[in-house]
Amino acid sequence: MENQNQETQKQQRKELTLRQKRNMMYFVEATEKILKEEGIPGVTIRRIAAEAGYNSATLYNYFQDLDELILFGSVCFLRDYLLSLARHLEPEMTALERYRTIYRCFNERAFRFPDIFYNMFFGRYNAKLGHVIQVYYLDLFPEELQGLPADVREMVVRGTLVERDQVMMKSLVEEGYVAGKRASETLEIIVALHGSYIHRACLLGSSLDRPLLEKQFLHIFDYVLAAARPGETTRGNRDQTV
Repeated sequence: MENQNQETQKQQRKELTLRQKRNMMYFVEATEKILKEEGIPGVTIRRIAAEAGYNSATLYNYFQDLDELILFGSVCFLRDYLLSLARHLEPEMTALERYRTIYRCFNERAFRFPDIFYNMFFGRYNAKLGHVIQVYYLDLFPEELQGLPADVREMVVRGTLVERDQVMMKSLVEEGYVAGKRASETLEIIVALHGSYIHRACLLGSSLDRPLLEKQFLHIFDYVLAAARPGETTRGNRDQTV
């Protein structure tokens, strides 16, 4: 099933020639190197072109603009998250335990590189992230998915947080942790909450206390999910019964 899904995704994307793949990889790897050394402020078209060994104009044959290339280059920062996720997810976990583990592992990386993660998931091109991730993992660097559990591979190629969380929210409803009628709004609240915490990490900069911020996020995360349980009465429901 997983292989069929990946083949379908490949068919939906424009097929890349070997030359296109090779040149895109040069640009993406050059961008990754600069991001790791200097962060987003250090990334310029001239720097990338020089690092990749190409003329600056060549970049536009493969990427819409610098922002899109930065998005491609940022995907490498998901590697440690995926490896951590593969280590911590257990088959016998409940949907709630899995969902909490996903966010805990994600935040360990996101709060370490908040500018990059905020730009990737909530920035200008966040709507294109799903496509970028599919090209990155299925066309350019498929070896980076090797050794990961099938469900983790399937999760990452979904791209956006909303698409990833929709799968988890369905499981939470099926296992009775979230009321079906509250699933959509609960997902929206959690994703928005997560974005606000990554943005807070960006603002705090060097004064950021990462363990504290991770703890604070999970506290609110647990609170939101507890309020979404079947049988819990929201204020709106109480008002309607008065």
